[in-house]
Amino acid sequence: MATTMPSARNATTQDQFTVVVTSDRYGNETWGLELEQALVAEVTDINVRLVSRASVSEDDLIRAAQDADALLVSTREVVSRRVLENIPRVKVISRYGVGLDNVDLDAAADAGIVVTHYPGYCTSEVADHAMAMIMALNRRIVEQDRALREGAWVEHGPATRRILRGPVQPLREQTLGLVGFGRIGQAVAARAKPFNLTILAADPYIDPDVMVAAGVEPVSLEDLLRRSDIVTIHAPLTPETRGLINTETLALMKPSAVLVNTARGPIIDLPALAEALEEGKLAGAALDVVDPEPLPADAPFYRMPNVILTPHSAYYSERSVDVVRRETLLEALQVLRGKRPRTVANPAVLEKVTLAP
Repeated sequence: MATTMPSARNATTQDQFTVVVTSDRYGNETWGLELEQALVAEVTDINVRLVSRASVSEDDLIRAAQDADALLVSTREVVSRRVLENIPRVKVISRYGVGLDNVDLDAAADAGIVVTHYPGYCTSEVADHAMAMIMALNRRIVEQDRALREGAWVEHGPATRRILRGPVQPLREQTLGLVGFGRIGQAVAARAKPFNLTILAADPYIDPDVMVAAGVEPVSLEDLLRRSDIVTIHAPLTPETRGLINTETLALMKPSAVLVNTARGPIIDLPALAEALEEGKLAGAALDVVDPEPLPADAPFYRMPNVILTPHSAYYSERSVDVVRRETLLEALQVLRGKRPRTVANPAVLEKVTLAP
């Protein structure tokens, strides 16, 4: 059922703008729209109505947006050309988070709809999560915990090597490969440097001088995969990166290497990864994102002791969620005011709409 919140106080315009939250993470019986409602209550220059209509399918999204001037969407809503061509009132789509792979940016520009997001969202949280996974794989933390719960300490006493299910290499002697060197990749590099890792990065869109200045060696993807003991993915999901880690690229990695993904699930071909792990062609993996999400109950990764899984939670902290909810709404309101948001993800739209600085 739709949830409608009060309009902005003392609005100076007679026009009312309807902002529809389609994400099922917010505005439902669990979360509510208290934070958004408080922000709207402080708006005095435009009249805003907040509505929650959780939508997953394209048809749901089209129905939810018929009276919408703005949509606030997250990861799971597919904002396709078909959707964009059938939501005539929408002026702006504001995305909770960083990635834009679920929004057809070209179609939005064609429809005269501004797409905005908050690129600074959860950079620290994801970098922290990636480092935690790197450390847990290297020190075999999760495997040791599981072994002890199964009685290994009682059985083997202080014989650590008997408890361990594989070698533990000094982190300072390892090579870390960053696939993608944007905000999060750079934040991971900064966190890894004090551990004295050799750090490589592959990113065709980042100036190699930026990498060198950060103490990172720029290399090709193939070179990175061959040389790295730990590969961590920090690339956006694009047609170019979809399935980037597959049977062929996994074959380049050392059998002793591990793979970490806190970026986007479809970047990794999961059946190829499962095969590499089962056949001993890769030593381990830590996955915060997968495709599909959630993994089905019979997915082989649940049974693999050398795999760490988290539920697409790398983004999360109490602070990061509050920030992204605030910024996502505020950027949408800027467009409704006729002003340019800080980020226009589809700049071609500016040929069709005029936004004040």
